[in-house]
This record gives sequence, C-alpha cells and structure tokens, in this order.
Amino acid sequence: MRIIISVFVFLFLINNKNSAQNTKLYIPLNIQKAIDSGTRSNNGKPGINYWQNKSEYKINAEILPDSGYLIGNEVITYHNNSPDTLNNIVIRIYQDIAKIGAVRDWYIGMEGLNKEVKINYLIISDDTLDLSPKSKNVKRGSTNLSVRLNKPLAPKANVEIKTGWEFKIPKKFKIRMGDYGNGNLYVAYWYPEVAVYDDIDGWDRLDYQGSVEFYNDFSDFDISLKVPAGYVLWATGDLQNAKEVLREDIYNKYKKAQQSDETVNIITQQDYEKGIVTSSNEFNTWHFIAKNVTSAAFAMSNSYNWDGASVEVDNKTGRRVLTDAVYPDSTIHWDSTAQYARSTIEYLSTELPGYPYPYSHATSYCNGRRGGGMESPMMANDGATLGKSRHIGLIFHEIAHNYFPFIMGTNERKYAWMDEGWASFLPMEVVNKYVPEADYGKYYVTSLSRSIGNESELPPMVPSYSYKGRYARTGFYTRPATAYYELKELLGKELFKKALLEYMNRWNGKHPIPIDFFQTFNEVVGEDLSWFWNPWFYEFGYPDLAVTEAENGNGFVTAKIEKIGNIPTRVSITFEFEDGTKKIIHKSSRVWSNSKNEFNIRLDSKKKAVKITVGNDYTVDTVKKNNVYEF
Repeated sequence: MRIIISVFVFLFLINNKNSAQNTKLYIPLNIQKAIDSGTRSNNGKPGINYWQNKSEYKINAEILPDSGYLIGNEVITYHNNSPDTLNNIVIRIYQDIAKIGAVRDWYIGMEGLNKEVKINYLIISDDTLDLSPKSKNVKRGSTNLSVRLNKPLAPKANVEIKTGWEFKIPKKFKIRMGDYGNGNLYVAYWYPEVAVYDDIDGWDRLDYQGSVEFYNDFSDFDISLKVPAGYVLWATGDLQNAKEVLREDIYNKYKKAQQSDETVNIITQQDYEKGIVTSSNEFNTWHFIAKNVTSAAFAMSNSYNWDGASVEVDNKTGRRVLTDAVYPDSTIHWDSTAQYARSTIEYLSTELPGYPYPYSHATSYCNGRRGGGMESPMMANDGATLGKSRHIGLIFHEIAHNYFPFIMGTNERKYAWMDEGWASFLPMEVVNKYVPEADYGKYYVTSLSRSIGNESELPPMVPSYSYKGRYARTGFYTRPATAYYELKELLGKELFKKALLEYMNRWNGKHPIPIDFFQTFNEVVGEDLSWFWNPWFYEFGYPDLAVTEAENGNGFVTAKIEKIGNIPTRVSITFEFEDGTKKIIHKSSRVWSNSKNEFNIRLDSKKKAVKITVGNDYTVDTVKKNNVYEF
C-alpha cells in the first residue's frame, strides 16, 4: 500500500512557515517558538539569541567498598544564562530509581531495592531548606527534587547550592552502574545534579525511569574521592595527584602508557602480588578535574588489570589520548582492548567524523557481566562479551558516545536516536577491519529488515520516553544507524563527512535538536533532503522494493523497479542470463528523490535474461517475495 496513514497528527508532512525554504519537515509549536525567539534558526545554526545554563560542581565523597556505601557533599554554582527569572530549581536524584516506590519502566519486585537517597541537608543562597514531606518549598518525586526559591534567580545571575547526601551503591538492581562485588564498582549519576533548563521546554521535569537515558548541561567538575589504600580509581577528568596515590613503579608505567603506541601493562596480577599498588596510607584521596562535560563517573577496584596505550589525535599539536582498559584477569578479548580502543579513537579523530577526540583519555572498564555497556564522559562500563566482533563493536560504541551525546549535548530522553544511531553506525569500518567476516553493515540491514514495519515499531521522531518494549532498540539504534548507512551511500563519503563535521562544529558543546541536524545537512549538501528525512525518521512504514515488469528485447533487457514501501533505500539489480553469467547494477536511494516510486532500467545485452532480482544483503527490504522476476 503506497499511502502510509499516520496515527499521530504530528507525523503528517506539512509545509511550515518557520521551516527552511522548501523544507517539508514538521516543526512542533514549542520549537517554532524557539525559532521565533532567535534561539534556533531556519538553517540549522544556533540562533543569534541561543543560550544554555551551566554549573560548577565541587564534590567530596567517601566510598566504603565493603558495604558499597557512598557519603558525599557538594557545592554547586548554578549559572542562569537564560533570559528568564527562575522561581524554582529542579534537582535530579538519579539513584532514587532504585528506591521503593520509584516509577520504573519495568517491574522488578522488591529484591535489590534500596531506601531513597538520603539528603542530609540542602542550602540554597544561605537558606537551609525543610526537607520533610510537609515542606512547602521542596517537593520530592520519583527521581526529581523540585525546589521553590525564596529569592528568584534573575537572568544572568548565579546561585550557590550546598548539599550532603548518602546512599548504598546498588548490588542487585544494577542499571548502568553498580557494585559488582569484591570491591569492583562502576558509579555513575551518583550526585545531586541540577536538571537542564533550556529554550525548548524550560525545566526538564521527566523522571528517570530506566529505559531512556539522560539530558545534562555542560558543567565543570572538581571531584575528590576518598577510598581505602589498595583501591585504584579511574574517573571522568584528569587525575591531579597520580604521583601521590599510585605506587612509584605503577605511576611510571602509567606515565609511559600516555606516550606509547604499544600497550603497557600498568597493573598486572604480579603487581598485586608485590604489595599494595597505591600509596600505603590508610586512605587515599583521588582528585579529578573535568571541564565542560555533561556528567562525571568513576570506577574502582583492588584486583583488576590495567592496560594502557595512547594515540595522537591532532597532528598540529601532537596531542595524545590515553586509551586504557581495566578488567578482571583472564577475561576473553580484554588483553587486546587498549589497542581496540586506540584504533577507535584514531578512526574517530582522523576518518569519520574526523573530529579530534577532545578529552585526555578513554577508559573502558569491564564489569565482568555478559554483554551490554554504558557510557560516561571519558569512561565506559562494559560487559564481557564472548564474540570478538561483538566485543570490538561494544568498545567502539561506548567510546563513540564521547562524540554523541558528550560533545553534542543531545537530549537522550526525547531523541535517543541522535546519539545511539551514530554510536551504532560509526563502528562499521573498524569492526570489519579486525573481523571481516562479521560484515557489520549486513548485520544491521538484516536486523532492521526483520523489525521495521511491525505494528509496535515507531518512527524515531516519536519522543523516546514514549517507547515501551523491545522495539525501542529498533527506533533508537537499528533504524537510525541504517538511515546513516543509506545517507552515506547517497551523498558519498566526502560530502557526508563534510556535512557531519559542519553539524558538529556548529553544535559542539551545545544542545542540538533533530531539526538542527536535518537543516544543517540540507544546507551543506545544497539540497532539500526532506524526501529522505521524512520516511526514515518521521513516518510509520517500511522499505519494500519489487521487480514488477521485465522484458527481453532485441539486444536489450528492461525491468521496472517499484518502491512499494515508503522508505527509500539503495537498489541493487542482478540480471542472470541463460549462460549462467550475471550483471549487477547498483544505485543509491537518490533514485527515489522527487517523490519517485518507480523507474525503468535498460541493460544492453545480446543474451537473454532468465531472472532479475532486486536487492542484496545490504538492502533493507521487508517483503522478499516480490524481489524476483523470472522469465
């Protein structure tokens, strides 16, 4: 059926007076308002009035690894760069997702749940706030704390927030972080954090419910973490006191790894056998500083191996990035991970997108569980996958998130595809380099062909928090990754890369939304690509190609190729002749631009064709029965 009927009004294709010239993309009213106010523009660039808020966090915490308890205090300086007077502030308590009574996207029972994060005090502008359930100024929800300010925060002003808190790091309900036992912990989203106030929605009041991830401002962090001697810490940011907290020989290997192309075994099991690998104080305080990042995480262990290598990411300055791996001894594939990470950083910095990795390190931490991973700036919490291609893909995927959403501060709650799609698409060449038989592109095409068009499968532009069930992975990962795969084929690698770099340069350190991405590509390419954007990102539907007519003529063969589904994809046509020979013709999805739904192809040949097939292993096509025409 050629007419795809949307059940959501916002998915209808309309001409909008606020869209770029000739662009036929739906723009919701709240985004139209932002364009009218000058914070966004019609060409994909930040508007002349664009703004975003920011915080500085000074955090001190102590971690008790035996009990998995964390006790912390922080001072936050929050800068209101908006034109609005803020009468309240929303503070995120992300780890309240593990408390009894929290709203979650799935049922888990009572086992493994904790008490809510204990807030010992909250002081805003020297006002000590009542935190009791009867408080008139503080309302605590599932994972948000909404505070009414006694003194409103004026535009261009800042406010100081002081708080102390404590909680038990989850040991059973481990979602994206947790206590993995034996003193091995990966801890993310662990401190009270000011929510995003932006030009689109104002305060982001969505509770963290588990399925969709995060949306954070770019902030500065000064973090001090106190742990018992013998525990090594890795974290977002630069370690300020490595010489004081590491044993001298370990420190020397750490410094060597920062300049080495080859892997340096910074900590081995033999190092542990020699004694404590840290300074021998009863406790050590590890000090990290990170600038202009969206969050901060840390990991710790007193038994894991630590490997490191480095790679030059900017030949103009010679700047190098440490690619290190932290893992349980003898975990399959992990002894090569520092090099897989090195190849990842090199590819991202020089090939695609070709944007030098901006941070000092990319640390991959293995939690020992099977599969899965979670990103934090400069850090990744990875599982122990068995297959080599899966392992390399996982390492690359989580490191790629340092670009999307950590350079490009996208709202993962609403637009998960804006980071997961890129992190799923970009590993292709590196995975295929190490494991050619993995055939990364074929894997994604096959996966999407199986899932797209199902009743429960939603277009990526449906806000991500609306997704429920297993088809979220299609909308967040598989469909956008395959769309980028098609877009690269359509534009050619160089133009695709040029447009992607322009998008990144425009929105580095900012909060882009989908229309900013679409319009930037349109402008760089010099073409209205709404014929591509609409079906791939906005519409319900599926790709379906067919050979509907064919003829053996006198010295030629013709075939009619129809696009029966609404989603445009590349076309591969295979002519098979009576003598057993074949001729294959490839075309990009551009053949479907300008609302075309069919085209005729003629092949000059004195031989008679016996069969014509449309599609191959790299063509997304949900209906295979109409792909073959036999004479």
